[in-house]
Amino acid sequence: MDLALLYDVLDVPEDFGPGHLLFAARRQHYTLPYLVLSALAREGVPMSGAARGELDRARRRAAHYGAVLDRVAAEVPVRPLKGPLLARAYPEDLLRPQGDLDLVTVGEPDLWRVVRLLVADGPRHVGVTVLGSPQRHVVVTLSGPAEDPLLDPELRVEVATAALVGDQGAVPIRAAMPADALASNLLALAEERFQRPFHARDAIDLHQLGRSAVPSTTELVAAAASYHLAPELAELLAYAGDRVPLGSLAPLAGPALAAEADAERARRAAVPASAPPAGGAGAALAAGVPLYGMPLRRTAEQLAARSGWERARVHRFGGDEALLLTPVGDYLLVTGELVGQERYDAALRELDGPGPGDRAGEGS
Repeated sequence: MDLALLYDVLDVPEDFGPGHLLFAARRQHYTLPYLVLSALAREGVPMSGAARGELDRARRRAAHYGAVLDRVAAEVPVRPLKGPLLARAYPEDLLRPQGDLDLVTVGEPDLWRVVRLLVADGPRHVGVTVLGSPQRHVVVTLSGPAEDPLLDPELRVEVATAALVGDQGAVPIRAAMPADALASNLLALAEERFQRPFHARDAIDLHQLGRSAVPSTTELVAAAASYHLAPELAELLAYAGDRVPLGSLAPLAGPALAAEADAERARRAAVPASAPPAGGAGAALAAGVPLYGMPLRRTAEQLAARSGWERARVHRFGGDEALLLTPVGDYLLVTGELVGQERYDAALRELDGPGPGDRAGEGS
């Protein structure tokens, strides 16, 4: 990994200079400048105070996420995804771009233990999503201001009971990742395709992963097939292979993976398309489609009163509406971003009515 590779992958002629390289990095992904700045610093390129300040904040950001992971892992069994694991493939003096911290727990009780620890840090926002049926999974996103809120993206930690949530269609939720670190990294990167197109950071990650020996290409192909990600992994390898040397990962982009990708595409095509559930939150819960929690209330007294809760509770009301009562706050479950004032007010009235916070509701 050097500046020459970064110029290549970002499609910037070297004679354009580091300013153009940094500008191209910002256009690709908001965290990619961290890697470029650290590479410039390693090669002794003169840097302004502003550039040095951005790099220093990025290093403190990475250290913050590392400290959060260490603190949480000391008390609750968690597994990180992507960021910290991929960073191990980078040289110590290069900063692997990391926007957030993704953590996975085995089950909801451990998830809420982690969230309680993080809520003590005073996040600005605590978002909750529920999905899956008959087994319900929970995703909690905690975010707060960065060191420089005007210049840097917010700090964000996502805690989930499912490692990979699929495409809400033919690709199912997969709760746990493979034990093998390389397989876990490759599948987590491939899964990103359901959210966005691949970009330069993904190619750089694969280049770094390919600098180590691959224990078994056959096992990696089998993992991609069993996790229903062969098409996405094949696309990722093709994308990266057009931009960077793949090293030991090059043989993975071969006939065996292509055959599994074709088989997976055929399997998906045979899965009947599911119509959106008719009705409100209750129907969506039964169908397992994602429901998002609109925050209603979160107080210190509430946290203390629910210190023994191990699961969120669903409280239905008003026909097909539902509240999600969690150990860290109360939410109105919704399927979209816009909620009318009347609906919001009705949720608050129900929350203030007799019983919602004390009822057992639905478990996971």
